[in-house]
Amino acid sequence: MSNPILNAMQNPTRQSGVVLVTGLLFLLVVTIIAVTAANNSALGLKMSASMQDSYRSFQSAEAGIDAVLGLAGTDLDPFEKKIDTADPFQGLTDFEGGMNHPFRNQAADPNTVPIDVDVHYISTSPLVSYSSELFEVAYYRIKSEHVEPGRARTQIQVGVAVPSRR
Repeated sequence: MSNPILNAMQNPTRQSGVVLVTGLLFLLVVTIIAVTAANNSALGLKMSASMQDSYRSFQSAEAGIDAVLGLAGTDLDPFEKKIDTADPFQGLTDFEGGMNHPFRNQAADPNTVPIDVDVHYISTSPLVSYSSELFEVAYYRIKSEHVEPGRARTQIQVGVAVPSRR
């Protein structure tokens, strides 16, 4: 009786190559796992960059709203005129020496921040009584939009009621 393993060891030309096929299959499986892991890693990186752009855009648009509200009671108060204001920051080149510019934390040059802020006068209500005093209330809509082409776009709208004593 002949033993096939013993015959293969004695005659090297008759080896069947099982180890080679097994090694190549193992290498194929490891390669597929590595390529899948690399693709998942790249996708995760893209998703986190997109979320970061989205958060930055939202915070910039929100800064526009806060900046307009911060102008209330100053010389540039957009709520005094009762008209639409397309650029409430027009003429705001060096607000108190640049230290208090509304967009000072958004960019090195606050005047180049890509935030579009509009203040729309809606209407004035009749007199409203509050604590036995009469107020006239003006309603405004503030729209702030931040756009980074190809990256993120955020638009926020806020309604504001501004009372004024009679």
